[in-house]
Amino acid sequence: MAALEKLTVYSSVSSQWAGVVHLGLVEKGLDKNEVEIKEIDLFNAENLAPEYLKINPNGTVPSLQAPSLSEPLIDTREILEFLDRYRPSTRGPDLIPVDAQEKAAAQALIELVHSHDLETGLVLFGCLDHADIDQMKRSPLLDYLAARQSALEKHVAADPMNAFYGTRFKDNGTLHNHFTDASTTAAHEAFFGETAAGYRKFADGLEMLERQIRLPYAVGDHVTVADLHIVPWLSHALWALGTTDMSDFSKLEQRVRRTVPDFELGPKTRRWWANIGERDSFQEAFKVLH
Repeated sequence: MAALEKLTVYSSVSSQWAGVVHLGLVEKGLDKNEVEIKEIDLFNAENLAPEYLKINPNGTVPSLQAPSLSEPLIDTREILEFLDRYRPSTRGPDLIPVDAQEKAAAQALIELVHSHDLETGLVLFGCLDHADIDQMKRSPLLDYLAARQSALEKHVAADPMNAFYGTRFKDNGTLHNHFTDASTTAAHEAFFGETAAGYRKFADGLEMLERQIRLPYAVGDHVTVADLHIVPWLSHALWALGTTDMSDFSKLEQRVRRTVPDFELGPKTRRWWANIGERDSFQEAFKVLH
């Protein structure tokens, strides 16, 4: 692999998972001259444009291109594996664990934070009652849904047989309608019930995270791909609730307690978060929670 090849990363300040790559770039010590960052405007649905879908057919961010790659990498795990090969670590172990048990533990943690039960979309858009609906109507997130729906409508009109656009147009429209339909409907009540069930699973997922974290980092004494996936996920959940102080979990706990009254974020998770927050990669990529 050419050591001096230029990498291109398609990223977005609005993307949760783009943070995985930004952490990886710092951890691996890549110079800014080695990487071109191309911003994808998620607010205006640039990730759904036909031009971007040629790079990433899933319409997700991040993606990575390099001259040595036959096609772009569109999975965060594959991107970190590439960066590990591209720039072997000189200051400690590589991000991909060598030990089989550590590797399995890292993979389990990555799968956990990528699971449906821990989707941060619940924190961003979930509503438990009509007061939550009213609050969402005043949120910039409603503008995001509206802009996305408008863009999808144009794509569907241009390509009505395209299942990619059709499915997303329907799903985004259903969510958008929850906040624009003025009537009290059975759909709202079902939405509230789904949100409550989602928070029960979210609480279970956080308890699973507490059990699986080993300390001082996610799978032991050095940073791995697991840490680099958990950080953006937890940061995004905290940011979604308006948290600005990384050590403040009160808003997250209060939100979950509306459904699970005795919920508390575990001490290992808190200790891990403090440990990872001291690293240069965190301080560079997460100067503010997002």
